[in-house]
Amino acid sequence: MRVISFTLVLLLLLFSNALAESIQGRIGLNGKVGFLMPIQDDFITGVDETNTGFAAGGGVIYGLGDNLAAELDITHAPVLNVQAAGGKVGEASLTDISLGLQYRFTPDSNLVPYLGAGVDFITGKFNNMSDRRYGLEWTTGGHVSAGLDYFATRGVALTAELKGVFAPAGNIKATPQEYNPNSFVGMIGLRLFLPDKIIE
Repeated sequence: MRVISFTLVLLLLLFSNALAESIQGRIGLNGKVGFLMPIQDDFITGVDETNTGFAAGGGVIYGLGDNLAAELDITHAPVLNVQAAGGKVGEASLTDISLGLQYRFTPDSNLVPYLGAGVDFITGKFNNMSDRRYGLEWTTGGHVSAGLDYFATRGVALTAELKGVFAPAGNIKATPQEYNPNSFVGMIGLRLFLPDKIIE
């Protein structure tokens, strides 16, 4: 995380005079890394704690107007350690596919803060210490987010985002247990925008 933070600061300094432009009618590709933290300790029914884990993802953003954008985003947390009675009882993974809208402030500035909201489709897997793997059934919820895009060039933006994901509990296949997908996600990354507008 220190290397990533240092790199972002360095890029901000190098490109502090970059020219920005609205993303209206433009497509951007996203890549992000960060963390996923379960909001409730009982992520799996009957366990005491689920640790924060590494998360990564990517997606597509499209500018619907000067201040409005639509985004498809996929976030995957490959390993969340699950503990009970002070000991590890298994590992969970989560995949969140989200569709959302952003309201983007100061769209012609280098620094563009935004607020977002949308719908989320969540699934995953749970492996216990006996190496048995259980699928997590799909559950549907929503998210709210706040972030910043810094345009280093017209086509490259550094991005940082915090997102809260909320959804009803889902079933763990072949068991009477449930999982709670509510989580807090923090990500940093890049957006690469195609050079020409799709819609004039």
